[in-house]
Amino acid sequence: MTKKESVSVFWFRRDLRLEDNTGLWHALQSGYRILPVFIFDVNILDRLDAKYDRRISFIHGALNDLQKQLTSAGTSLKVLHGTPGDAIRKIMSDFDVKAVYANHDYEPYAETRDRHIEGILKESGIPFHTFKDQVIFEKDEVVKSDGAPYTVFTPYARAWKKALTENDLKPFPSEKLMGNFLKTQPLPFLSIEDIGFIRTDYVFRAPDVNTDIISDYHRTRDIPSLEGTTRLGVHLRFGTVSIREMVKTALALNEIWLNELIWREFFMCILWHFRTSPKMPLKGNMTTSSGVITRKNLKDGAPAKRAIR
Repeated sequence: MTKKESVSVFWFRRDLRLEDNTGLWHALQSGYRILPVFIFDVNILDRLDAKYDRRISFIHGALNDLQKQLTSAGTSLKVLHGTPGDAIRKIMSDFDVKAVYANHDYEPYAETRDRHIEGILKESGIPFHTFKDQVIFEKDEVVKSDGAPYTVFTPYARAWKKALTENDLKPFPSEKLMGNFLKTQPLPFLSIEDIGFIRTDYVFRAPDVNTDIISDYHRTRDIPSLEGTTRLGVHLRFGTVSIREMVKTALALNEIWLNELIWREFFMCILWHFRTSPKMPLKGNMTTSSGVITRKNLKDGAPAKRAIR
């Protein structure tokens, strides 16, 4: 019987980059070679209304870009299609998995998924390490003095800015540890058609952090005739840029754009504290992660889900 190769796994999710990636940085220092993995999750894909979906095209393009970078470093991304549980079991059957690393995801399905995966791994004595990466502040890190979550943006933003320190923007230079990946030839890479979708007209482009646009953002963002928005929203959503780098850029160039980044974190905070918020308004009785909050505690409804422009 061939001895399985010992590896730690890094599971890419909403963090499709090699640079300044918190969980990847920790994984690459685990003492084992790192197998990079992405799972096309059928629990998510099967809920999409159409098979012509530019979000899938974006993700697939970002993965292709990631694969090129990994191949140049002598490794390869392992892409699977199925349920996360089946995918993790498949990896466990092929390798001697010492640990699995990932970054936090705050949506209700993601929380349930990660608890399920943690249980599968625990049965085999494999630790599941997760880290904060897609936001500066998460969960209970910016709350009111009594520990209650903010439900109005302006006081949340004020508290967010007051809490911010240089240490919160410290990078995790995962790109400097590329030699710690598992050395392997390029692994089979699934096409969009392989996962049951149709190729769209979307062409993936690496993020362009245009400092001129960011500097003028407060003047140009609402003028349709101008190229006045950054078009980084989708890159922030899927983690092809580092939020720490974006906040440092915003602090240096434009407070209005910084406020847009904070709006994104406010929404993540609402998701975390109000588990039914994706389907229900905040007005009325709502169950939070720490109990029940009633109408009298709220000044207004849930924030609209905003896209960074």
